[in-house]
Amino acid sequence: MAGKIKNLKNNPVCVRAGVIGAVSAVCFAVVFLMDNSREINRNGEGQSILERNDPGEGKSTGELEARIGDVKENVSVSISEQAYSPEELAEVFEQAGEDLESLILGENRSIEEVRSDLDLITEIPDSGISVSWQLDNYDVMDIQGNIFEEELTEDGILVKLTAVLSYGSEKASHEFYARVYPPKKSREEKLLKKIDDEIRRSDEDTKTEDYLVLPDNIDGQKVSWSYVTDTRAFGILVLGIGAASMAYVSEKQKKKEAQKKRIRQMKTEYPQIINKFNLYIGAGMTLRKAWFCIAHEYEKNRNRTGKKDAYEEMLYTMHQIQGGSPEGECYENYGIRCGVSAYRKFGTMLSQNLRKGSRGLTEILKREAEEAFEERRNLAKKLGEEAGTKLMIPMFMMLAVVFIIVTVPAFFTIQI
Repeated sequence: MAGKIKNLKNNPVCVRAGVIGAVSAVCFAVVFLMDNSREINRNGEGQSILERNDPGEGKSTGELEARIGDVKENVSVSISEQAYSPEELAEVFEQAGEDLESLILGENRSIEEVRSDLDLITEIPDSGISVSWQLDNYDVMDIQGNIFEEELTEDGILVKLTAVLSYGSEKASHEFYARVYPPKKSREEKLLKKIDDEIRRSDEDTKTEDYLVLPDNIDGQKVSWSYVTDTRAFGILVLGIGAASMAYVSEKQKKKEAQKKRIRQMKTEYPQIINKFNLYIGAGMTLRKAWFCIAHEYEKNRNRTGKKDAYEEMLYTMHQIQGGSPEGECYENYGIRCGVSAYRKFGTMLSQNLRKGSRGLTEILKREAEEAFEERRNLAKKLGEEAGTKLMIPMFMMLAVVFIIVTVPAFFTIQI
């Protein structure tokens, strides 16, 4: 029983399940306490009371449980905001009127010099007071505060603004004046304005013609015209460079992944090769004969089992030996081409035993096979842990979604 518990503790899946369960339990406890730890306040006479929102914050609503004897019912309660007293409302109206002159300025510095649109707000912030507007000159400004430049002069035009303040059925008004001037423009903006005016005038004068005559002279200065450079070709260039970069990075990543896959596959095949080699050597075959047998067996079954890099290199080495290359050198080159330390060790070991004789080779290969199978078990364990780690990301994403589904509605229902 103790062994089973220990195995569960060492199992990554069980550990992750435990973590998720613990986090869910903590989230449940926090939300439950937040939702259910509130108590109804009482006044000095022991009566149950609910706090009102301050003026301007609007009404609040909530669900309460009413108990009458053995009967319990859920009651929806709506609480209006606290209202101003008559004295307070008079002060609030007065203060709101004074504040309006600064609240509506927008980008302007003073109500005495208005050169850009005003922001004629419809509500005083945090007060519950609504505002409506009346103007004495709608040719200069509209009800939203937008300025009509065509009607303005450099001396400015005085516009009377009347703000009607409302709170419930109570109303008050506040009057003040704004002097509106044409917007200040840079030399370039003024020049552009004149060009626009000339083009509009030319358009009106040549409506019956097949073409529009562009002005060639503005304020005594010659104007030359050309089409604006179209930059969409640069977009194509940028997209092409981006696509080429992505293709290069993608190809490089593919090669890297293919190399990792190749090394992993060769590490997996190594114990099998060592075991076969040990079996043939133990049966009395020479190194060359054992090598050729393994290579021929692979070549015979290749169409069925598919290509395997370690065996393909063995085939290449066999052909090198058959072509007259030094046998020991071929074994060493085999290990180098494989690019894995275990194969380099294997190739060096065969080359050395070829020179020194094969005495004790069986024992060496047996130990090598045991080490190879142990390494293969460790590799399989590592791959399993990596797979488990990759699964953590979607699991935590699911946990986050569950947490949001549980907590967000709970927070929205807390209104009292």
